[in-house]
Amino acid sequence: MSQENEEIVRQAIEAHSSDYHAGLSDEARTARIVALWDPRCEYTSVVSAVESATYHGHDGIRQYLSDLAERWAEWRAEAEDLREVDPDTVFLSFRFRAVGKDSGVPVDARLGAVYVLSGGRLLRGRTYASPKEALEAVGLSE
Repeated sequence: MSQENEEIVRQAIEAHSSDYHAGLSDEARTARIVALWDPRCEYTSVVSAVESATYHGHDGIRQYLSDLAERWAEWRAEAEDLREVDPDTVFLSFRFRAVGKDSGVPVDARLGAVYVLSGGRLLRGRTYASPKEALEAVGLSE
């Protein structure tokens, strides 16, 4: 199951780009992203708000995507290191590149995330300000 879970996380991180599935309507892109998440999901993000924000359920994921679009003119997330922590938990370090919507200021940050999966869908996810913080959250070190 680990490779399947890693692939789901890879799809999720690729989906966190403003040009994800270019040519599709916003509704179609959102539907594809929401489909990766369990209806009972919880996601805490450091990139969608000034402070971390937590989103619940499919409506929460839709709100997360709306918050991204409100804060960033464009954004891209690129996986760097992806590894299984246990059969249902995946660690990810990734590069987040974005341009502020109001400020026009470019951002290039290396972040970390931890995802817990259930039944082939994302159940819980949390991004961290650094890969080190994400590793520490699951009891590992660099």
